[in-house]
Amino acid sequence: MDKKTTEILFDKFEILSCLKKDSQTGVYLANHIFLGKKILLKTLNTEGLSDSTILERFKREAKILAQLEHPNLIKVLDFGTHNNFFYISFEYFESKNLREIISSNNLSQEEKKFLLIQLLQALNTAHYNQIIHRDIKPENILVNSNNELKIADFGLALIINDNNLTNNSTIVGTPSYMAPEQIRGEKTQQTDLFSTGLVAYELFTGRNPVLGSAMGETINNILNFNFENCSSTLNFLPDDLKLAIKSMLQNDLRRRAKSANEILKILGVEENRNTTQTNSFNISPQKHNYKKAIIMSFIVIIAGLLGLMIRNVWSYANKEKPEQTVVLNDKLPVKNDVAIQKNNSISVKKPEAEVSKEKQSSVSLPAQKTSIKRVISTTENLPGKVFIDSYPWSVVYIDNKKIDNTPINEFTLSPGEHNLELLHPDYPAYTQKIFVTSGKKDSIYVNMNNLFGFLKCSIYPWGKIYIDGKYIGITPLVNSIVLKPGKYNLTVENENFSPVSKVVTISPKNTIDYKLNFEELNK
Repeated sequence: MDKKTTEILFDKFEILSCLKKDSQTGVYLANHIFLGKKILLKTLNTEGLSDSTILERFKREAKILAQLEHPNLIKVLDFGTHNNFFYISFEYFESKNLREIISSNNLSQEEKKFLLIQLLQALNTAHYNQIIHRDIKPENILVNSNNELKIADFGLALIINDNNLTNNSTIVGTPSYMAPEQIRGEKTQQTDLFSTGLVAYELFTGRNPVLGSAMGETINNILNFNFENCSSTLNFLPDDLKLAIKSMLQNDLRRRAKSANEILKILGVEENRNTTQTNSFNISPQKHNYKKAIIMSFIVIIAGLLGLMIRNVWSYANKEKPEQTVVLNDKLPVKNDVAIQKNNSISVKKPEAEVSKEKQSSVSLPAQKTSIKRVISTTENLPGKVFIDSYPWSVVYIDNKKIDNTPINEFTLSPGEHNLELLHPDYPAYTQKIFVTSGKKDSIYVNMNNLFGFLKCSIYPWGKIYIDGKYIGITPLVNSIVLKPGKYNLTVENENFSPVSKVVTISPKNTIDYKLNFEELNK
């Protein structure tokens, strides 16, 4: 299965190993010759295909994933045909599936919660785009060594209101992770939440609460499932996790959570205002602890400021002069009402001005002003907070240091100017200067689609695309090419025809649809 080979598929994929193969389908680890990077390749041989729904599901998976953009969803790179074959190439994500993670059982409760949050994040984006996965199970959930998660295999996914792809009477899914209404042939996004609840239950306890000794028993367990019969098994979990799983594992749709966002709120994750194809929520155990540290720091600072204010009020009420330290020429610190004589004896000496003020029963105001200045200085040195979001999601760098993926809520920065850089694999890098104000919160939102232009290439029969001499890919491209505003030299090559070059002008927010038919051009 893992034996390496030098076989080249479809003129551009060098097969490194075969991961799965039967008479009509195959999954390979491959090297994309033109891109020069590892990819996962999924193929379907349509010759002699007995079940036409297999081809429809294959096409649908590419179509659906091409619409979605989220760091917790596997990404489609390319889709096409070659002779009798259909193929999809995916990003290479070195990982284990969640089944292996559950079996090893070496994650902390906090790490498991982080995985559940990422799973819900991905579903939130899919559901926002009217897509039901319908096959959420550990085998379709990938996790890498950093506990980063991606949902894979959208072969059974369904676009809501698209009734042409699946017969209403067809039951699809994996029996031990189906929802009751899924068995009845109903279609709702809440189905994915029930499946996620079963996955979460298994992640934390090591067992599936509906799995029977046979398929019939499993289906019966699902149709008659009552969470209260197994709720005591979760008593070791904190209240938020137990409530989240309970909200998903409700047989009655009216009692089940309505959305992934609802479960994320239970887990303490705030919703991002822009949920379209973005990383709608973003926390990690490390980041969670970091926020706690920031909150505790502010509590300590506020407590200190209150202490200073109370002390000054007390001094004023009792007409006491706040003590003030001065330094003499011999570097010895003394109080302002004490002087050191040459024979090292100490005598009390008060300035005449102060004696005069005491006769007038007045308080030493200059000393009070000194204390107030200290408070103001402390406040001015407080860090600022920055909320950073972008469409689509992006990796955030501040002063050349990687921070996290957007959205980033209330990230703390020192006052002053900083360099912000946003990176997304399909967009040019975006940079700007930001100024952080002490003690204040600033919001930064960047819509990449308003800053860049798009080039769509429709080439027949196919073509290799070059922009200013840089290879981009071979058509059909899944996505439009994103470019900064300006002029570019577009070159299209097909080994059977002469190359074609054209200067294209890109402007922000606009899409150029470049069409080329090599056969008509060479008649």
